[in-house]
Amino acid sequence: MNELSKTNRLTIVVVAIVLVIITGLITFRRPDLKFVLSPTESLQLLNDQSLVITPQQAALLLKDSDGKTLFIDVRNSAAFELGHIKNAVNIPVRELFDPKNKSVFRDLEKAGQTAILYGETEQQANGPWLMLHQTGFKNVLLFTGNYAQLDPASSDSVTLSLPQMSETPLIDTLALKALTSPANGRQAAVPAMPVKKSVAPVKKEARSGGGC
Repeated sequence: MNELSKTNRLTIVVVAIVLVIITGLITFRRPDLKFVLSPTESLQLLNDQSLVITPQQAALLLKDSDGKTLFIDVRNSAAFELGHIKNAVNIPVRELFDPKNKSVFRDLEKAGQTAILYGETEQQANGPWLMLHQTGFKNVLLFTGNYAQLDPASSDSVTLSLPQMSETPLIDTLALKALTSPANGRQAAVPAMPVKKSVAPVKKEARSGGGC
């Protein structure tokens, strides 16, 4: 009797586990993202200058874009509420592929408009920009700067202190080359390093033991 009861309980447990697995398989939803670019094609996008917007170009578009561009802010909603550029749309990175947000990019594409992604830094917007291109959205440009360059008036001190894109070299390579190059056709004098003299150890002869 006890053996039969144990068998029944084991059968119930097995059936319950099977039902859970079947339910999970039925309700499991595969991600509806389809990548249309290979890894090699994706890497080539990083070198395509036609897909990026510089701070100078962005400044002109903010003054007059003729309704052809829309700035997409990929920062979180809290940062967006603290300050954002006029008419920007907030689509946080983690919500990028929500159905309602994907429809925003589709509507822009149908209308012949271009989306410009920006974040707190260029790196924050780089990933979403690449993902959108990998999934087939071609009307998305990347802003090569940080938020402070778009709206310095409302940026906080932390954002303003972030490194910004600049073509000014941090090291004066010409001056460095002049210091290391030969002067007046002669090789620049190199200070002689002092030669360290080596002292050979003196070998002492062993003495035999005993006194006089």
